Amino acid sequence: MNQAALAGKFLQLQQNDLFQEAVEGTLLGGTAGLTQLGTDTPPAQVAIQTLAGIAGGVGIGLLGKSIGARIGKAINPNALKNQEGVLATIGRTTGQKTLAKGAAEQARYAKGQIKQEIKEQTSAQLLNEALQNPQAFAGKYGVNPETFKKYHTSVGAASQARAGLETLENLSPEQRKQLGATAQQVMEQGFNQVENLINTQAAAHLDNNLMKMAMLNKSKTVPGTDINIGSAFEALLKDAKPITGEHLGRAAGRFIGDEVGVALGMGLGGALSGALGIKSEKDKKIEELERQLGRSY
Repeated sequence: MNQAALAGKFLQLQQNDLFQEAVEGTLLGGTAGLTQLGTDTPPAQVAIQTLAGIAGGVGIGLLGKSIGARIGKAINPNALKNQEGVLATIGRTTGQKTLAKGAAEQARYAKGQIKQEIKEQTSAQLLNEALQNPQAFAGKYGVNPETFKKYHTSVGAASQARAGLETLENLSPEQRKQLGATAQQVMEQGFNQVENLINTQAAAHLDNNLMKMAMLNKSKTVPGTDINIGSAFEALLKDAKPITGEHLGRAAGRFIGDEVGVALGMGLGGALSGALGIKSEKDKKIEELERQLGRSY
């Protein structure tokens, strides 16, 4: 099997929740066990504690993510008010069931941010054209320049308002009133003309390119896997899902579960080593001295 196929197999395994947790538990548990090498701890005990730490990291890690997600959902089932902050980023990347899904969700979110930036730049460029040569603007785009000047600033606000529908229950009365006013404005024909113009000239091109890539690769798969490349591009066409308390709870449970699991496993491994009579040279010398002292009395 060539390197590309091996990389593909590993990529496919990254989609599996159990495999993902096994990797995390192995890394944390293995690292914790390696820190004991070079100490007085017997090699056999190091091996037992390392294996127990890995097992704890995997088992408690899976449990921690599940429990954390349930707690987070119970505390706040709605979308976070701030979808751009640090907490939202943590939830988006590490609050998914696997880190691979987190990376995909982050990519969709980044695409949305790029589209918004392109829209703003295009809106400013079109406004400049409308101001410099209104007649040419109307002939080129089929939109009255005065109509564009009236509504161009509202396009961005309307996009945010639509996103705000995801968090409607979290909005204040003032924000809901503003959202209603913006929604009413969206219904006006002039606004629709301006929004369509900005979308056509800007962000739509990004989605068009993604769609072309999806069509060109619809019959191709990642070497060594059944992951369809075209479907991967199609997935980027979707908007990022809003981050909720469930995602933050899962992210916290992932971290706490791994740490607690490794620590608990290491502790149980040490206790098992003691029960099996595994002792360090230092402990053996201490016991020998105690026996000698006991004979002298």
